[in-house]
Amino acid sequence: MAIEKIPSPLEAVWDWSYAIDQNRLHELYVKAKRDQWNADVALDWNLPVDPGGKILDAERMALLKLAFFKRLDARTLETFNAHYSAWILSQLLHGEQGALMVAGELVAAVPHYEAKLYVASQAMDEARHVEVFGRYIRKLDKIYPVQPVLKSLLFDIMQTPHWQAKMVGMQVILEGLALGTFLNVKAATGCALLRELLTYVTKDEARHVAFGSIYLTTEIARMHPDDRAAVEDFACAGMKKMVSMRRGMEGMAGFDDVLVESGIHPPDFITALQTEVAGGFQLSATPGNVHTVKSLVMPGIVRAGLVSDRIRTRYEEAGIKLFADTRVLEQFEDSGEVAS
Repeated sequence: MAIEKIPSPLEAVWDWSYAIDQNRLHELYVKAKRDQWNADVALDWNLPVDPGGKILDAERMALLKLAFFKRLDARTLETFNAHYSAWILSQLLHGEQGALMVAGELVAAVPHYEAKLYVASQAMDEARHVEVFGRYIRKLDKIYPVQPVLKSLLFDIMQTPHWQAKMVGMQVILEGLALGTFLNVKAATGCALLRELLTYVTKDEARHVAFGSIYLTTEIARMHPDDRAAVEDFACAGMKKMVSMRRGMEGMAGFDDVLVESGIHPPDFITALQTEVAGGFQLSATPGNVHTVKSLVMPGIVRAGLVSDRIRTRYEEAGIKLFADTRVLEQFEDSGEVAS
């Protein structure tokens, strides 16, 4: 189904003062205006995209290190790489559409004039990201359906009644997940157009992450304790879904399409995966890659003030470590880059 509707509670807040009370937010808006780019001009869409080439480098992508793929003939492996790349990028595309819609909601929902101005600029960023990922994926292969756990998380974000929770879900959890993927794919790809595209996108993302740091932390601290507890619960539930998508078989839902398109029998892959995992294989971060949960997402949740003693035990029970080191996050906010 190409069109799908979901209800979303929204309280629109007007600011009739038009006063700039938070200079750091205003400075971020000025920076956003200065750094706008036109995908038609900035990117060379004539650069070749070889679906069978190194869109993703097997040496930097954990899944491709499975012995199962090393047993495939060269043609099947090239076909798989093309479809797998399109599947990963499709999930990023779906997340960017979610970010676009949430940014649109936040324009109405955030209470401060300068925050409205900034988040309106972010909506333009997200529109551009949807555009470029859609254009690129169609040059590579086709757009795959949204992964079910990701779709569930997107719907949770759209349906929460707290705008602060929408920001946590989008700016911290999903943007953090996407950001880690952007940085790692940028480092891993052999495609010049994709690398160029991701260079522009990550510059935008640096501002988005900074917005969460500047605005979200302050606004969560101002919430009534009961409302803040609800946002804590939302963040924890979102993290559980994100981790299940990254660690468990739930994250493989929808992946059958990639295997079938590649001429691989899905039960053969699942059997091989289970055997290799039982033998000690782990789908962990590849050395040199950014560890998304450890370096980006969890520190963002902790920094926002959403890990009280009340909620801490729920993370521990779920086996989610509470990383609080924000150095990588701050490095990205400052420079738009992360050192390996």
